[in-house]
Amino acid sequence: MERESTYCESAVDGLDTEWSDKLSELFLVRHAQASFGADNYDQLSDLGARQSRWLGEHFLHRGVQFDRAIVGDMQRHRQTLDGICEGMGWQDSRCMVLPGLNEYSFVDLMQSFVAQNPLHPLIGDLSADPTNKQKHFRLLRVVLSAWGRDKLTDVAETWPVFSHRVRDAREQIQALARRGEVVLAIGSGGSNSTFMGQVLNAPVETIFDLNLQSKNTGISRYFYNNRKISLTQFNAVPHLEVPELAQYVTFG
Repeated sequence: MERESTYCESAVDGLDTEWSDKLSELFLVRHAQASFGADNYDQLSDLGARQSRWLGEHFLHRGVQFDRAIVGDMQRHRQTLDGICEGMGWQDSRCMVLPGLNEYSFVDLMQSFVAQNPLHPLIGDLSADPTNKQKHFRLLRVVLSAWGRDKLTDVAETWPVFSHRVRDAREQIQALARRGEVVLAIGSGGSNSTFMGQVLNAPVETIFDLNLQSKNTGISRYFYNNRKISLTQFNAVPHLEVPELAQYVTFG
């Protein structure tokens, strides 16, 4: 199976010779749909399992091959990788675990915010309709803003600590860059958007906006070496952008 090359060549055209001479490519994927509303969120839903297989089949049909895989150590990350491997018929024998790709604890952040702001109207809205995803994400956006401004007390992981561990994961990936290598990594919406925000020097509020737009199995692509990294694609779901699968684009 030949490796996909057209996209890579076109994306490199605008880069200087020293930079493009030693490029690796990273496909950073958000995990497939997790189990929103279940006792254990950290596992794929039935749809999530199918999304991951569809992505693997997409890679197979496009001729994309990976030299190695990287995952966070959350169950939904590993299950997403397993589904991709199943769809591709690929054995990920060179899998590396980077906990820096793990998500923040939204339960911890929510609990802290509710304790400090028990009368906030969005809390009441969600309490009246706890399975409403729109209300959940509306409140989460407010919670993340408070977290990013260091307004939440008594949280297990502050925003600076979280962003630092994501930076550590990115630096570890870059330190292992090998010319021409293609790497698949699975992370979460928060870690992936923070990863991208750091590459682009984006404001914290922009990172959170991007976080809440992150699609399940959304692909962000980077070219990099051990000194530089460049974003070339964000949050793409080409495997779902066909009429029969468009209804399966999800965000949770």
